[in-house]
Amino acid sequence: MTTPRIGNMKAIVLGLFLAAGLVVVGACKAKPADQTQESILKDMVAKATEGKADIDFKNGKITVKTPEGESVITSGGGTWPGDMPEEITRFEAGSISNSTNSHVSTTDTWNVYYRDVEADAVTAYIDDLKNNGWNVVLTSETPRGSLTHLQMEKLQIQLIYAPNKKTLIFIVIRDKTE
Repeated sequence: MTTPRIGNMKAIVLGLFLAAGLVVVGACKAKPADQTQESILKDMVAKATEGKADIDFKNGKITVKTPEGESVITSGGGTWPGDMPEEITRFEAGSISNSTNSHVSTTDTWNVYYRDVEADAVTAYIDDLKNNGWNVVLTSETPRGSLTHLQMEKLQIQLIYAPNKKTLIFIVIRDKTE
């Protein structure tokens, strides 16, 4: 299994950090005249990237561009990312609350956040993936949920399921290195 380089991890962490900004985007949409939340998030991104990021709020999306690549976060879009690799079978259970993606020189990452997901739907999806050539690399069960990591060639899928909240974080990572 290939691990992303530290520079790419910074971009991925920034993408996840910005996911927290979805709350801010919602607040900005609710009060268009009040730009305070947007300004706060822009300042936070500037500090996190040492001033090397451009941030743009449009149509319920946050786009952050850095020298390493680009991250996009959608809020309440409820849609499967249009640029998801074709090899990834769409998870149909539950409903999508939001999604993020990050594209840097060596790694592409997509995160899709689901709600109202039943445990048997996750199990059935994992079984379908295994039947279609995906290898289970790691499984972990805790009282609060489960993690399943699958891999096929340069693609990885991580499924993080919380049964008490019926939420699923669906993560796809594509390694672009040779």
